[in-house]
Amino acid sequence: MTHSVLDRAAIRASAPAGGGSEPGTRLWKAWLAGAVAFCVGQSFLDPTGPVGGSMAFAMPVLFSAGIVAGVVRNRPRPRWPWLLLASAGLVMVAGFVIWVSGAGTAAFAIFMAVYPLEAVALLLIMRGTSFRQDRAGLLDTAMISVLLALACWLLVITPLLRLNDSLPGDALSALFPFGDVLLLGVLIRFFTSKGLRNASFWQISASLLLQTVSHLSTLLPFISSLKAADLQPLTSLSAFLMAGAALHPSMRMLTGQPLRPVAETSPARVLLVNVACMAAPALLIAQGVLQDGQVDWLAAGVGCIILFALLALRMVDLVGQVQDKARQLDAVAHIDALTTLPNRRAWDLELSRRIAGARRHGTPVVVAIIDLDRFKLYNDEHGHQGGDELLSLAAHAWRAELRPEDLLARYGGEEFGAIFDHSKLADADIIIERLQAVTPHGQTFSAGAAQWDGVESAADLLARADAALYAAKRAGRNRLYVSSNR
Repeated sequence: MTHSVLDRAAIRASAPAGGGSEPGTRLWKAWLAGAVAFCVGQSFLDPTGPVGGSMAFAMPVLFSAGIVAGVVRNRPRPRWPWLLLASAGLVMVAGFVIWVSGAGTAAFAIFMAVYPLEAVALLLIMRGTSFRQDRAGLLDTAMISVLLALACWLLVITPLLRLNDSLPGDALSALFPFGDVLLLGVLIRFFTSKGLRNASFWQISASLLLQTVSHLSTLLPFISSLKAADLQPLTSLSAFLMAGAALHPSMRMLTGQPLRPVAETSPARVLLVNVACMAAPALLIAQGVLQDGQVDWLAAGVGCIILFALLALRMVDLVGQVQDKARQLDAVAHIDALTTLPNRRAWDLELSRRIAGARRHGTPVVVAIIDLDRFKLYNDEHGHQGGDELLSLAAHAWRAELRPEDLLARYGGEEFGAIFDHSKLADADIIIERLQAVTPHGQTFSAGAAQWDGVESAADLLARADAALYAAKRAGRNRLYVSSNR
């Protein structure tokens, strides 16, 4: 295999002008232009008239057709989540047909089914992370979504259900805000994790927001003194934007780049979660003020319990993250990254601990310092990568020859330290011979060993082993020298 060096300046110079804009956006631009014309024309028509009614009926058909056209043109992998999203428009058409036939309750049930269908499709398109991978993000999403659902119930749905006059169409229309909360929860999930923020993503986000605003605005006049306004063009625009996301070429990357968990917890995110929990009792107060003291204490109580339970889980998860980080930092502080052996810090701590144990129990301890022979020459011949490979292979080969109670650590550079518990110098000589036999790539090492004399400090013991090592190197390398007890 051949490798070449690429000139980054030449690559940048050969890139297309315009900041690398997506090719093939002509159809998408035509779609958006048609969307503007459609919505402007719709705003001047009577929504109950024949033309206005026909446009409202045609909108879900256009929605499905636009998404299918985008799938055919852009060929995302996988395709079926986008096709599942397109099916929401066909379900909407079926609901309209049933509505016209006079079965209002069945029609509204079908309309309600569009929300979970759309939510599942969007989550599959964005490929959200699992609970195990991103507990924090999913718990944050759940808390904010529960707060929105509680606000919808207390401030929107409850007043609608208390109306003496029947709602337009069917009482089930009072439950539509729950569907919008579900889609807002999907949108919140997108922003509680990391992911690709391209043209398709922002169109989906804008579509979800417009859909929620238009739907809630049609219900607010029934619970307030606000004058009803025809927001059907806004609803149509949200559908056009969702389909436009499928027509834009960036939808391929959107499907191919799954969401990733956010590693750090920012102050803004902590504040948002706390506000979500503290807002629950505030909503109860707001309901009492706005509805002449009539409060739904059961819904508020259940909502508060769920929020506080989610907050407790979030705190448990946060504490677990802190403990995991502490363990990782402790491991990093005591493990050599190249060889995965204990490092010099771990060696010093363990040597002091074992000498203290030997002092209490009167057991022998032997320390050996191992130094690869002519390592600088090997590094010069094979490069630093070859030298690193030698160190790593030697560490693993030597570790396999030691007993479980023995300690092998990277002492520094090409030097390694070994502690042999309950061993004498004669035992160390046998062990060192085994290590010499498995040293990789035909390399050799020199070693110096010393046995603890029962009273000396760890530093003095190491000094004797080090002196023995240098004596072995002066004697010609590839041998073990031992320091006799003083």
